[in-house]
Amino acid sequence: GTGVSILRVDGPRKHERISGSTIGGGTYWGLCRLLTNVESFEDVMKLAEDGDPSKVDLMIGDIYGKGSDALEKLGLSANLVASSFGKLIAKQNPAEGLQQEDLARALLLLVTNNIGQVAYLNAQIHKTKRIYFVGNFLRQNVISQQRLSFAINFWSAGKNEALFLEHEGYFGALGAFLLSQGIPHPTSSDKDFGKRRSHTRSRTQTNKADLTPDLEMEQGLPFGRRRARTYSR
Repeated sequence: GTGVSILRVDGPRKHERISGSTIGGGTYWGLCRLLTNVESFEDVMKLAEDGDPSKVDLMIGDIYGKGSDALEKLGLSANLVASSFGKLIAKQNPAEGLQQEDLARALLLLVTNNIGQVAYLNAQIHKTKRIYFVGNFLRQNVISQQRLSFAINFWSAGKNEALFLEHEGYFGALGAFLLSQGIPHPTSSDKDFGKRRSHTRSRTQTNKADLTPDLEMEQGLPFGRRRARTYSR
């Protein structure tokens, strides 16, 4: 959504807002309107698909060198991001050599990484394994869904998982409607709550330049579990 809310859900009608962030979908779309000439969110998603964030982000390899022995000693890859948008600091003309696609992609990853980190840290604090991501920011946004799924899996060493639900953009409105109408939740025990698991979806390929200091894409990691849905590409 516009911002990010983190809710802990323990069962039907048992939930509370525990945290959040001002950096979310609204941040991304607002900055994209400044940095690009795209007129719709759907179009900026298409723009980001063709971007190269390594032209914008400062990579570990830019600091230590791609063949440096220091990388092996530190256990880091040259393709990891050291600073989002950091490569523009030293350029006399920051816009030189950049396309709108590169800015859209780098910014998308910056916002997504923030959302994933906040969600993961709260999951650790509240000791929950499953993290559900919903909101219009994820609609037709395969790049962010892929990044969130990998990030949660990586940071938690496979102990946590990111889950994505069908019709993710309508959950806030639907929940508000049900509460306003006083519609009771169908009978279900707390034990069974949350066990309606999503179908596994194949992970799409990620550009290695998209990686952050904590992330490195490896073959075979799950995209994340989600309900079956078709996408407009």
